[in-house]
Amino acid sequence: MTVAFVRQLGAESGVQLNPLRDNSEIPTQDNWDQMTGIMCRLTRGRIDKPFKVDRGNVFNKIGNGEQIRVSALNEAWVHIVEAVNNGTYEFVVQRLVTSSAAISYAIATIGSGAVLDATLAAGVVTSIAASTPGTGYTVGQELSIVGVGTGAAATVASVNATGGILTLTVSAGGTGYVTPVVTVKEPISFYVSAELPTVPYLFAVKHLECFNDGIKLEFRAEEKRAGGVNVANDVITLVLRDIDGKALYEFTGSLSSTALDDYQNSYYLTDIVSARTDAVEVSVGLQGSIPTTSSAYGYNAITGLPNSAKSATLICFTEGGSAYSTQDYMAARQKLQYTPHNYAYISSGGTQSVGMLAQLAQLAFDTNRQLKFDVPGGLSTDAAITFVEQLNMGASLTAQLMHQYWVRFKSDDPTGINGKGYYGAATLNCAYSNGRNAQTDAKGFAPKNFPIAGRQWPVRRTGLVHDPRLTDQELNAVARAKINPVMSETYTGGSRTVFRDFLTAAQVESSLIKLTSVSDMAATIDDAVTRFGKDILMLPMELAVKRTEAYLKALFEGAQAAKWIVPSSDPEMGGMAFRYVVKPNDLRPYDRLDINYWLRYDGAVRQIFVTQTLTR
Repeated sequence: MTVAFVRQLGAESGVQLNPLRDNSEIPTQDNWDQMTGIMCRLTRGRIDKPFKVDRGNVFNKIGNGEQIRVSALNEAWVHIVEAVNNGTYEFVVQRLVTSSAAISYAIATIGSGAVLDATLAAGVVTSIAASTPGTGYTVGQELSIVGVGTGAAATVASVNATGGILTLTVSAGGTGYVTPVVTVKEPISFYVSAELPTVPYLFAVKHLECFNDGIKLEFRAEEKRAGGVNVANDVITLVLRDIDGKALYEFTGSLSSTALDDYQNSYYLTDIVSARTDAVEVSVGLQGSIPTTSSAYGYNAITGLPNSAKSATLICFTEGGSAYSTQDYMAARQKLQYTPHNYAYISSGGTQSVGMLAQLAQLAFDTNRQLKFDVPGGLSTDAAITFVEQLNMGASLTAQLMHQYWVRFKSDDPTGINGKGYYGAATLNCAYSNGRNAQTDAKGFAPKNFPIAGRQWPVRRTGLVHDPRLTDQELNAVARAKINPVMSETYTGGSRTVFRDFLTAAQVESSLIKLTSVSDMAATIDDAVTRFGKDILMLPMELAVKRTEAYLKALFEGAQAAKWIVPSSDPEMGGMAFRYVVKPNDLRPYDRLDINYWLRYDGAVRQIFVTQTLTR
């Protein structure tokens, strides 16, 4: 093909075509504010880093849950399942484990086949020795017989020092077998090891999703033809299943490290697995082939179904208990902080651990994300106030990010695995927030000026049994403690169970930061501006100032159109809803840019005073 240009022009005459420049990009936001972060104890889930869970994969990723009567820590599982079905697009989950947690290898081994020194006749035959014992057998192992006959069934009765058959028991001798061309298929066995074995093995699997209830392995090799006959095949298909038999992963690759596919890419099983997922690691111990006599080779001559080697349940993960230390919580907090997965809210998962709540508060400060946590249900008013006072969330520099919820009723478990009880609603508030944030206007602003509280956001649970109603004096005390009770309220059309208030933990009486809706909007604006700041890093100063001013103008005009911000009465605002200043720093004008902005957020109604006056 002849082209009229070159990409780099030297001293010669010609035309240089430079790569296309794209100045059309518009700053956008993803759906991060429809996602919630959480750290919690689970029975499934990787422990090395946070992972994402949604409504479609929640049970595969975090298991079927355990009852709260076994451990109060299991309430977090209930919260996650309820939330993904009530608005949360995805959870970013960090599984809590102790330092004693350990992941082991699932090992598959294959030995050499034994040759029998007797004819297998019909009927019951016992204690037949092998002229060639083979290797890798275990006592009681069920065997497959290879030969010209049919119908034989046998188990290993005794083995030698190297695992070869000395004696086997044939419970059904079959017919048509001839001495000595009767062999036993290569023995395949599975076991769990904390380390990779030093003795020969076929392959080892390390499952990093850490199922407490174990996994199952299955593999097979297709028939391979050469010269008109079946020959050994180095390509296997490996399947990982859960204990219910559901396939988790399936890989097809070679046991040879030099194998290449049709595109000349590596076809080595280890490389195939690492290219597909980082949740499974596979090591090949024997670079060879699956022989034609293996029980995992080809197809069954009678049924026509594929032959495969299947393990029993292999317990490859040890949780190491659930007595978490401060160091365990700190490790989980740091992983949630530095994960590439974004989220807008942090849920406590119903925990009552002061140590965990302290780390979550630190995470909220470090990430500028809102933490929603539960005051234990069933407490008296004084006990609930004491609980939050001991946490002292109001002393945080970002107290407006801390939101406290107190369930005042028992209900059925939303997931159905527990009985009636007090189930926290802070995660449900996150879910409602996530769902609300999916509804954006033309400029991408969600209705975050509408707090998740009151008549529009009823708690959708069944079997509600309400605690005695709080008195006016108790409601006053709870509000002063910055607790948001979740309880029954009367509205037109009847009563509903709702989030009765929307206060942050900020210790103020008359300020915008006392409202969760303002906290939500302010955190969103800060996130948008700081992310744009990352985009303009390394640009020339004049260009960075120009782009930032244009971005802030569009951002704040959009916020005003969405009714997030309203005109201010502050004289310095000049009747505007927003004001900003972008300029190089006075002392370091060469490399430091200062961005300051002032916003007047719209509040939301918490109190109404009604007066009727009679006139003559």
